[in-house]
Amino acid sequence: MAIKSLLVSASGDPGRDARLNLACDLASAFDAHILGIGASALVSLPIDPYGVNAMSGQLQQLYREMAETDIRTSKARFSEIVGRRAPQSIWLQAIDNPATVINTAAKAADLVLVAAHGVGAPSRAPRAVDVVTGCGRPVLVVPKTPFQSPLDRPAIVAWKDSRESRLAAAAALPLLKKASEVQVVSVCEKADVAASEIGREAVIAWLSRHSVRATLSTIVKNQVPAAQRLLDYAAPMGAGLIVAGAYGHTRLTEWVLGGVTRSLMSDSHVCVLTAH
Repeated sequence: MAIKSLLVSASGDPGRDARLNLACDLASAFDAHILGIGASALVSLPIDPYGVNAMSGQLQQLYREMAETDIRTSKARFSEIVGRRAPQSIWLQAIDNPATVINTAAKAADLVLVAAHGVGAPSRAPRAVDVVTGCGRPVLVVPKTPFQSPLDRPAIVAWKDSRESRLAAAAALPLLKKASEVQVVSVCEKADVAASEIGREAVIAWLSRHSVRATLSTIVKNQVPAAQRLLDYAAPMGAGLIVAGAYGHTRLTEWVLGGVTRSLMSDSHVCVLTAH
């Protein structure tokens, strides 16, 4: 898959400028178009069963003005950063749930960039989990600054032999081709190391057929959570990208991230590319 269209959330979290600049870097590297999204939802008013709340109309207008202000601010920052650096860009905005707007617009994108923590989510910024599970596209979860660029830096493919890992690895191919080195890493029990490496040799061969040279690495499980082991492994090598499938389960009507996925997305100082 080629990356020719990038969708980036311009919501006003502390990492917005870094995310917009990264979108510009990726657009330059892949000759890609940038689609900026600004969205903010109206705050829902409590239901008045007697219909006598004279303030409801004024409050609704106030909430609309707040949403419009959020969007204007987002557009101004997008224009200042992306408009200067990436001439192939357009802007979309809506007064609606930010994740819903992004998921709808993602049909025109090859990669979606969002913050791990959207300030004011879900009404003023998208929740990453809602985008990952709803957009139907690979998602690059971008931390606040400082972080290493995923371009020309080491990359880690956090491998688990699953549908989600395969989807994430396939989606990450364009970025893996831009990495300075690639390691396919598994966290497993000591007794399972040999079997894990045999299984991952097929992944190495598949990557090589896509012009990605990769090596195997194994992290033996201990009392430290697997996500933290991966992050500790990534830090000294100066990794710029972790590729990992998005795991989780449904709880009533809500999709809930698994522990490893949640920790990677929320705690990482490295960009995490994930797919579901």
